[in-house]
Amino acid sequence: MKNILVPIGISSNGESSLGYAIEFARIFDANVFVMDSFQSSFSNASLINVKEVLDQNNFKRVKKLVKKIDHKGLSIKMVHYEGDFISAIDSLDKEVGIDLIITGPSPNASNELIFLGPSTGRLVKRTDIPVWIVPEGMKFSSPKKALFAFKEGQINGDKSLAPLYALKSSFETETEVLLVKVPGKKRKDFQIDYEIVELAKQTKSTNNATVYQGVLEYFREVNPDVLVVFARQRGFFEKLIESDIVYKRDFYTTIPLLVLKNRD
Repeated sequence: MKNILVPIGISSNGESSLGYAIEFARIFDANVFVMDSFQSSFSNASLINVKEVLDQNNFKRVKKLVKKIDHKGLSIKMVHYEGDFISAIDSLDKEVGIDLIITGPSPNASNELIFLGPSTGRLVKRTDIPVWIVPEGMKFSSPKKALFAFKEGQINGDKSLAPLYALKSSFETETEVLLVKVPGKKRKDFQIDYEIVELAKQTKSTNNATVYQGVLEYFREVNPDVLVVFARQRGFFEKLIESDIVYKRDFYTTIPLLVLKNRD
């Protein structure tokens, strides 16, 4: 794991998320890229100057935050961009190769009913980069146990499980695998690829209406340090974030959430 991206929103949790990411990256001696995830919503041409001022002020705010944080000897690079937030991330990924995005759950959302705000929702839904979502105010600690829950046991792409292999190598993280058998799935969907089996300390299955309900059933028994799910095309998470927002009533966790993607 060489390059980690940290998008910073406008909430007071930005400093906490960046501090967590630096502690995480220090284990891998990774580069940390920081960019502003807040985009103003002005569309009226008469307000273009106001938008430009906001963009400039936001970059200054993030730059000030980066200077305030102890870098722990790591390389911290500021990313300034114009235009679409997701397009900027895709361009950066093509240029340097981003291995992981670390962010808070709702950096730009003030609604306490929301788990994933629009910026984080877009990262999960519209990028091919795995996302590590850190609860607000959480301090970094080595994840010793992971609960990997999914409803289909097949993966596509050689790098899809790379974050889990990195956790196992660097933290000796033990992965408990949970196959959630939901109604309407075919028998072939319940077959688990050997790459996942190799990672697993233990494999369990359960019958539930959703992956989230399966997680709730086994969460206390496993007591994980990180929850791992897969974002697939039209999968569980994709359906949750059709509007780029996930409400706590639909999905919520108080531990870090790692969202894997299919990556070649």
